[in-house]
Amino acid sequence: MHSSKSFVFKAIVGAAFAAAASGSALAAAPSFADCFRLKPGVAYTLSDRSKVRIVKGQFAGRAAIGVVSIDEGVKSVKYFDETGRQRLGSEQYGIAGLGGDASKVVIKEIFAAPFPEVPADARPGGTFKLTGKGTRTTKEGSEAFDFGRRYQSEHVFVGFENLELKPNYNPRTFENVCHLSSRGSDNSVDSWYAPEYGVIKMQVKTSKGEPLFSYELDGLEER
Repeated sequence: MHSSKSFVFKAIVGAAFAAAASGSALAAAPSFADCFRLKPGVAYTLSDRSKVRIVKGQFAGRAAIGVVSIDEGVKSVKYFDETGRQRLGSEQYGIAGLGGDASKVVIKEIFAAPFPEVPADARPGGTFKLTGKGTRTTKEGSEAFDFGRRYQSEHVFVGFENLELKPNYNPRTFENVCHLSSRGSDNSVDSWYAPEYGVIKMQVKTSKGEPLFSYELDGLEER
């Protein structure tokens, strides 16, 4: 009798643990939307020697998260909403080496609603398109433009990947990174988006598949 009760108890406990494990597995399932979530304070360098910092601020009168990039002394900022999926616009600063004012915005793009936005969910192999309109302002004045005509707008979600990089020469695996691919008439772009970091790897090739340039995260600042 005792043995029978013990068997039933173990079976119940085993089932409970199995259910818990199943729940944990579901909770740990990768999220497409999470790949685009940006964390203010994150800072890193890329293999092309550019430096990236994620900041919180304001853009065009609304709360925004900025991805600040400094490449050979040239500063640019891309702005997103708080989900990291909606593009609000960008700013490019003057080039001091060419006599410009490095503290002054010389090119500004502001998108209008409905904004170019990555969907909240996508299946591996699925496609989506970024659309929208914006205004580009330079010293010559302002002009309206269509997002799809200026940028590659059609994207394929290749799938989730575990990407191993070596920031600060220390091997590290970035898990559940979203691999996106886009194709234009002249080139193709493959980008890897990691939760909190944004794009941590990119490869650009010609329409014939020949490499043009690439970069990846290779240094992290202590937080």
